Amino acid sequence: MSKISFDRYLSHEEVNRYLEELVQKYANKIEIFSSAVSFEGRQIHTVRISPDVQRSKRPGTGLGCARLSILIDAGIHAREWITISVALYVIQQLVERDAVSARMLRNFDWIILPLLNPDGYEYSREHNKMWRKTRRPLGENRCVGVDCNRNFNVSWGIGTARFCSLLYRGERPFSELETRNVRDILRKLRPNCRFYLSLHSYAKAILYPRAYSRTLPYNWKHQHDVAQAGANAILSACGVKYRTGSAFSFLKLAVGGSSIDYAHDVEKVPYALVMEIASKGFHAPEPNIARICEETWIGIRAMVMQLAVSPVVSFTRSKTAI
Repeated sequence: MSKISFDRYLSHEEVNRYLEELVQKYANKIEIFSSAVSFEGRQIHTVRISPDVQRSKRPGTGLGCARLSILIDAGIHAREWITISVALYVIQQLVERDAVSARMLRNFDWIILPLLNPDGYEYSREHNKMWRKTRRPLGENRCVGVDCNRNFNVSWGIGTARFCSLLYRGERPFSELETRNVRDILRKLRPNCRFYLSLHSYAKAILYPRAYSRTLPYNWKHQHDVAQAGANAILSACGVKYRTGSAFSFLKLAVGGSSIDYAHDVEKVPYALVMEIASKGFHAPEPNIARICEETWIGIRAMVMQLAVSPVVSFTRSKTAI
């Protein structure tokens, strides 16, 4: 199946089969970086893509990354199907189209988790298209699942404690296997992860920290420049307008437990963005998948090219959003 087609949404099984076939066929460019298991027992693959995978491993360990790295995840919310397609398209471009060898892009190892929440995704595909959370039963209250993007250990207490809410934060930070997997990947990448990008849909926006506070990171201008580079590239090439700004200013409310705030504030990843992919609803019509993937890749590529010339700035000071 390594000749993937972007004219339909793939199942979790098909996603993993594609990744495994790429690893067999292009062993010099891609490897399974980590594998975790979801609550319902599904394998969660994260891949690493590099111009030369074997030579770029951390010296002396055979693990991690010796080079600067980018982490991209998708499918944190089960119903956001288009994000998984975009992540797979990025993998295809880097590996099968050899974009990883292109100038600027080859400066980084690309760590991509294309399906963060497979249990929720399969439930959304098979039973309830609007399902958002994980699928772990929550005890005697008969509710199921946690919103992964409220479950990270950063201002977690802001989130709702109502078990049955679509936005339920979990009983404690990292209560979910799926969020612990992202945490473990970020720790494995220390101290070389320079850019974390979490793919969502469908608000046509590229957002940076913070979500829990109107106080901006000290390097917010540099993060804004990276976000704006992606927005400008998409507007120029496709005529689609993305908004940019802090997550708090965009949402107009404080959101605790988000992955970008955790990556930036706790794991000290200097650039941490959410990309809300432009699509008509969470389930873009299948004939539109390829076009949306192409548009989004243009933006991601532009952001990485901007990142390559952007400084790493101290975390020790903050600025209040205007």
